[in-house]
Amino acid sequence: MTCKLLPEFLPYPWAIQGKPYKMFKADFHCHSRFSGHAKHLSFLRCRDCYSQPLDVYYVAKRRGMDLVTITDHDSIEGCLEVLNRLGERPDFIMGEEVSAHFPEFRHTVHIGVYGLSEAQHRELQPLRQNGEELVAYLRRANLLYVLNHFFHDFGDRARVLAFIERMAQLFDVFEVRNGSQQREHNTLIATLLERLRRSGRQVGMVAGSDSHTLRRLGRTYTASPATTREEFLADIRAGRGQICGAHSNHLSLAADIYGVVLRYYPTVLSLRNGEFPPLLRVKNFFLSLAAAPFLFTPYVVAVRHSRIERSRVNHYSRLCLDPQSFSSST
Repeated sequence: MTCKLLPEFLPYPWAIQGKPYKMFKADFHCHSRFSGHAKHLSFLRCRDCYSQPLDVYYVAKRRGMDLVTITDHDSIEGCLEVLNRLGERPDFIMGEEVSAHFPEFRHTVHIGVYGLSEAQHRELQPLRQNGEELVAYLRRANLLYVLNHFFHDFGDRARVLAFIERMAQLFDVFEVRNGSQQREHNTLIATLLERLRRSGRQVGMVAGSDSHTLRRLGRTYTASPATTREEFLADIRAGRGQICGAHSNHLSLAADIYGVVLRYYPTVLSLRNGEFPPLLRVKNFFLSLAAAPFLFTPYVVAVRHSRIERSRVNHYSRLCLDPQSFSSST
């Protein structure tokens, strides 16, 4: 697996003076069973992810990650479970993917936050309703925060340029490669960051699998020539991070959907896991039986979603890459 990005973004080669150089690696975006419920399957109360936190940690380590984090949606419970079971570890960092609403754009973005404490997690929750206030808090607290999958679910084509400019003002670190997003989406982000960099801005970048199953965990990751957690985080802030690994496509997306759905059925059928009270278990059991003939639909949904996303992002690319469309003073 190789690191790929525009050459200007790669200040450190894999070999220094002809000698192999071991890179410090971390999948900076992954989930556990504490990421809440899938919004598209709310009637079944299906979780967004069924991976156990300790499984996330051990699989990431087996796949070569030097630093491990868990970025559940608006929750640090997965991280706390790892810390409670394994204790404080120099190869683990508390993470969270915070949902922050920006009223100006009527849009919610996802912000990866790293190195936060339990107290800071509690303090930032009331700020999620106003992304401007949340970012101001993160900046005051000197926390590392990252704008994840820049254009995810952003559908206001008339305001995309204003959205890009405001996000560029608020964030200094961006997720450039997301393993659940298509190449077109990730490439557009990389191109915009290169434009920012040429305007004089110092910008950092990360990559992560955004894995909701263990299948893709550690397959997309951030790397730097650091040797410790602290050096690694400093490299990211300073723009010395490198992005590595795979993009997504409709087959990968369908596999993710099936991976979550097929973990849901054992949860409904098991009487020992305590996931559902008895009456809800019976109800969901029959709903699951009714939905069984339609198990082919995730593939259809994945194909349709991929086509729509590709069309939307290609439209944004045409707008954004117009030389007059992006202010160099950002």
